[in-house]
Amino acid sequence: MQEFDVRCAIPFGFYNTALNLGISAGAVFPWGHGFMNKPSPLPERFYLGGDFSPVCTLGGPITLWGFKTRGLGPTEPRRRSRDGIIDDSDDSSRWDFIGGDLAVTAFADLSFDLPIRWLRDHGIHGHVFAGAGNTAKLTQNEYKHFSPRKFLESFRTSVGCGFVVPTRLFRLEVSLCFSFFIVYIN
Repeated sequence: MQEFDVRCAIPFGFYNTALNLGISAGAVFPWGHGFMNKPSPLPERFYLGGDFSPVCTLGGPITLWGFKTRGLGPTEPRRRSRDGIIDDSDDSSRWDFIGGDLAVTAFADLSFDLPIRWLRDHGIHGHVFAGAGNTAKLTQNEYKHFSPRKFLESFRTSVGCGFVVPTRLFRLEVSLCFSFFIVYIN
């Protein structure tokens, strides 16, 4: 497994405003002869989604605001368990998220002080953000069907805004996210 993570912060000098940018990528392949024909181990694959803050944590290529944890990426129809029980009440329960061998995510976050002095004095600030990402399966000969253009065109995106409340023990973020799939038409 290889991961690449680059982040930077650009301060603007007023109201503690800063632009935070980042891009992460990762790839995982099984070891041995004929490794592209073998499946990669499920626990080592990349699963996108979750509401971890990409600004303050090293989530790497798995963090994408606005999507449920492990909510993006390749799926397969859910297999019946030994007792044959599947909860059909939820449409998403009909699919297993199998993760990807390649993951790429990017984010931009503009954080700023709020105009109310009491909030500034307590470190409470606002932010607006955007994130995008995608995963792809490459093992088991799926690399033959991989196209960088299709991979980039099928990125999932989220945008949102919120408040950040720092405490001595943790950082609380209350955000409203909108997630969507961008469709390119030529």
